[in-house]
Amino acid sequence: MKKDSITILIFLFFSLSLQAQVGKNPAPLKVDKTTADLTLKQGEETSFSFLLKKDIYYSITVEQKGIDVTIGLKDHKGKIIQNVDSPNGRFGSEKIVFSPDSTANFILTVKPLADTSNAKEGNYSVVVQSPPKKLKQLGYKALEEDFNILKNAFIETHVGLWYNTYTQFDSLCNVQKSKIKDKMTTLDFYQLVAPVVTYTKEGHSAIQPSEETNNYIRQNGRYFPFLVKIFDKKVYILNDLDNYKTRGMQLSKINGNGIEGIMEQFLKIEPADGYNTTSKYHWIETAFSKYYLRFFEQQPSAFNLELINPKTGEKISYSQIPALNFKQYGKFVSKETKSIPNYSYKEPATLKIDTLNSTATLTVNTFSTNNYKNGRNGFKEFLAKGFQNIADRKIQHLIIDIRKNEGGAQAMEDHLMSYLIDQEYPKYQYAEIPSFTYSFLDYTEYKDKKSRDDFEKELRGEFYRSNDGRYLELPGKYKSDTPQVNHFKGDVYILIGGLTFSGGSEFAALAKNYTKARFIGEETGGGYYGNTSGYFIHYTLPNSKLTGRIPIIKFAVEKKENGIPFGHGVMPDDTIQPKIDEFLSAYDTEMEFVKKLIKNK
Repeated sequence: MKKDSITILIFLFFSLSLQAQVGKNPAPLKVDKTTADLTLKQGEETSFSFLLKKDIYYSITVEQKGIDVTIGLKDHKGKIIQNVDSPNGRFGSEKIVFSPDSTANFILTVKPLADTSNAKEGNYSVVVQSPPKKLKQLGYKALEEDFNILKNAFIETHVGLWYNTYTQFDSLCNVQKSKIKDKMTTLDFYQLVAPVVTYTKEGHSAIQPSEETNNYIRQNGRYFPFLVKIFDKKVYILNDLDNYKTRGMQLSKINGNGIEGIMEQFLKIEPADGYNTTSKYHWIETAFSKYYLRFFEQQPSAFNLELINPKTGEKISYSQIPALNFKQYGKFVSKETKSIPNYSYKEPATLKIDTLNSTATLTVNTFSTNNYKNGRNGFKEFLAKGFQNIADRKIQHLIIDIRKNEGGAQAMEDHLMSYLIDQEYPKYQYAEIPSFTYSFLDYTEYKDKKSRDDFEKELRGEFYRSNDGRYLELPGKYKSDTPQVNHFKGDVYILIGGLTFSGGSEFAALAKNYTKARFIGEETGGGYYGNTSGYFIHYTLPNSKLTGRIPIIKFAVEKKENGIPFGHGVMPDDTIQPKIDEFLSAYDTEMEFVKKLIKNK
């Protein structure tokens, strides 16, 4: 359940022209025109054809209006270039961006997600945007209107009022609003508004520049040609580049901008749960080049670096390192991330058993059902088979690695917990929404009456208005799984980190409350006391076209007296973090620490 994630690994880009056809030849599409609402039923597939020009960046947005769709991009021979299905349900956007290496015809496909929870029929629309020649400027009144809409939406949904008082949040908003000037670009306005979103202290909140602004940046922006890793608030470079020996070096300055000031800016615009910062540093790592472009230099021709050798303290300078365009940067990221061990995960979950040391290592990288074959059932089958194997071999020690688990589908964490407990448990103190309807829905995916009615119906199917006026979950809606017959009875060790977020951090919180597990690593990115997530309202501000999302279900986890400060995540019993040379050599510091604990037990 996290973050549109903002991670710019290699997202290719594209264009089109428009009217839908089902089961026939692809219909033509037009650039910079939005289709009327189109209807799609289960079992159908719509396709569109379009001509794309070489090295031009295009974006396509399929707006889901009551039906969850998957979209695909193919070349004229039918070869799949990219498939997309975001975990945003029946409402919200599916997006592809693409820039062809040569002018040619391409095909877009749209089809319903084959899932029993999906609607049998629904509407969608498509819009394709080409890059503008320059960023749009807006007048003061238009920007003020957008700012007020967003501020009032946050207040109406209570987002930002869990960790802040109304006075605190209002004061921050007033400070940022005072910075609005006439004829600001949409990128300038994004820079001004992003800190407000961060100040909500809700990690599931998000804001992005308009699609037009993103297209402009893709076409004209120049990127920092390095990957980074952050340890103990220090920024390290992960790759060499041509003749520049930068791998493992600590970053001190970029084009005269000190790294402390750069990181201060990035921390201001990266939302997190409560007062936590561990998630911020991990998300900044993957978005570092993108953020630098947005907030410091859009079109540098080259980069001058000041570095520090962490082993010797020696200062190193490099000059005129060429900047990368977006296509070059995408290829660079794709190549370099493959060469860095454990940079990202390949499997959603794995189980390894060491019979010699009677130890099982269960790695659960995600709770997203989309990542498992057969979805939720696939995850359950994986756990059933794995824990039966553990029981058959009479394993005494279980390591659960959730360091990369940013969440996913509701209740997946409970099913994993069902293998660690011998009795059911109360999961939440409460789950609450602000209301069944909201005044700002004209600027969201629920702008038309049908989608608005459907949304309200869904909320009323899960929540009720209590006698004290709050909108609470229906009894029995969110509860723990029944303990498994072959639940694990031995020693449990759980590896946690800043990317342990949303459902991942909920699992950590539940394990903290109801098991004797020992936690190793760093503070979880998600809050121990809960988070606001579940349903999301996706907004587009009417003038600047900034987009984002507002989570509306406040999940307050049942808490125990364990000394965790309010506004923080699950704290490790053993705080362990790798050094840069350990990370680059693929030495898993936290895992090796646990293995030593078990051997010395």
